Order: sequence, then C-alpha cells, then structure tokens
Amino acid sequence: MQNFLVAAVLVGMSLFASQAHASELKIGSWGGNVRSGPSTDYPKIGSLKNGDPVVLLSKKKPANDGFNWFKIVYGNGQVGYQWGGILCGFNNKVNGTYGLCENDNRSTPRNYKCSNLTRFRSKEAEQKTKVTFFVGQTDNSFRIYWLDYNGNKKSYKKLSSGMSWTAETYRSHPWAIYRVSANGSEACHSIVKGKRKSSQWLLR
Repeated sequence: MQNFLVAAVLVGMSLFASQAHASELKIGSWGGNVRSGPSTDYPKIGSLKNGDPVVLLSKKKPANDGFNWFKIVYGNGQVGYQWGGILCGFNNKVNGTYGLCENDNRSTPRNYKCSNLTRFRSKEAEQKTKVTFFVGQTDNSFRIYWLDYNGNKKSYKKLSSGMSWTAETYRSHPWAIYRVSANGSEACHSIVKGKRKSSQWLLR
C-alpha cells in the first residue's frame, strides 16, 4: 500500500478502453520505474518524476494486485511500461489505475484557432522553451509546421498514432499542426506557442 503514497498527475480525457487498448490519454505518472515489459520481471529502462507527462498507448492484463500495466510514451518519445497502481485519472477514474489524482501539474501550450492562421509569424526572441507533441490512438497522422518570420509554413515532423516529438523553440514562435487524412489531404488542426515552462500538446 505504501506505493500508493507516491504523488501522481493524470491529464486525462475519459478512457474508453477494451482489455487490449486504451484511448488517447496524456497523463502524469506518480513517478517510479519504467520497464521494458508489463511486469516487474522486466528490466528497468527509465524512471519518471512526480508529474512527468506520458501518453497511454495500450492496457495490458491486470497484475495479481488487480491493477493493469500500461504501455506508455514518455520523455522525448521513449516507449515503456508502467504499473497502473502509480497512475491515476485527473478528471475521471481510469480503469486499471489507482484512482483520482490529488494534484494537476499539466502544462499545455498557448493554443489558437486555425481561422487566425494568417496572423501568425515568428518574431525574434531569446527565451527558449520546449513543446512536446503527442499523438493518441487515431487513424490520422499529423504534420507539424513552424511558421517562419514571414508566416510561411516550414515542415518539421510527421507523427502518427503513439508517436511524440519535442520541438526546441522560442516562446514567440508559432507552430501549426495539420491533420493528414488517409488520402494525404491536410486540414489545420491547431496553432500553438510555447510557454516559459515546457508544455505538451495532445493530438487526436
């Protein structure tokens, strides 16, 4: 039971999951070890601090204690597994995890409507920041564009389900995210700018 005292944060949309898959969720861990497979028999491949953001990719069968193991994306795109007893739902209880979080350490970037796209362009700046883009469970992929000093789109990354990418950027630099359909057509999804603190943006 002492494991439940580790602090945690989940930034969650609700989970509608089968036994095999969890829906897109940006979450925070209570901290602890990340392993190469869904049990403590697998070696440790990383660790998380209180409030570190991750994305749930899939849910594995429950351990003997009744909590599920979850396949997660964390850090700058690393993939591993963490025990549900040290994960929690922020807005709603997530099946297979401990319960509801007590704190919210989430940080999302400043975000804007695509209808304002023509107004955005990068400005000279010195204040660096990071924005991590996560893609949840979806059939679509996403293309990330930097809007340069003239407002022109410069393609940087294409992401599909379960992938993540961190842009090292400046607070005054806008990024346009386009949803890419199966036939290759693109439609603007959102526009974001970083904050003083590193932030994370879930795409679905």
